[in-house]
Amino acid sequence: MKATLLYCLLAANAFAATPVLVRVTPETLVSLQAKDPMIRLIKPAATDEVKVSRPVNQSIIKDSTILHDGRNWTLVPNGAVVFLPEALKSRVNAKPVGNLLQWSDFLTRNRAWISTNEVTFDQAAGSEEIPAANAESWAKQGKLVIAVHQRGPISVRVSQATASNLKQQ
Repeated sequence: MKATLLYCLLAANAFAATPVLVRVTPETLVSLQAKDPMIRLIKPAATDEVKVSRPVNQSIIKDSTILHDGRNWTLVPNGAVVFLPEALKSRVNAKPVGNLLQWSDFLTRNRAWISTNEVTFDQAAGSEEIPAANAESWAKQGKLVIAVHQRGPISVRVSQATASNLKQQ
């Protein structure tokens, strides 16, 4: 009995005619929109827009060191170069030529002359010194050394004791 009743209800729904929808005319649509309270909100005038401007004398190029290999170039923050051999000075802060690459891509292509040194935030802030043994190994490598934190270049504030150790090398 229950099954028969269930089948009848399902059959009635299946054979029921689909309701005919009334098409909305443009006039009806306008009248419906006029009743919408959000339409009546006053939009601010275009002349009141706040113009976004860049601070004067500020540029990402001015705040960065340019590294280039002749065909490609990249930017690292000023202070990220912690060791620069005399032979590689021509590859730093020259006019950018070629394609701008992300730091990771540039590093991958130029591992022959660029090395990285992982630093902590305390070392980057200058409150903790970079070990002198690192500076000795940099001189032996003969590569440009970039300070990085979690594989990204970071500026390093060098304390006076560390600066004197680097100059002695």
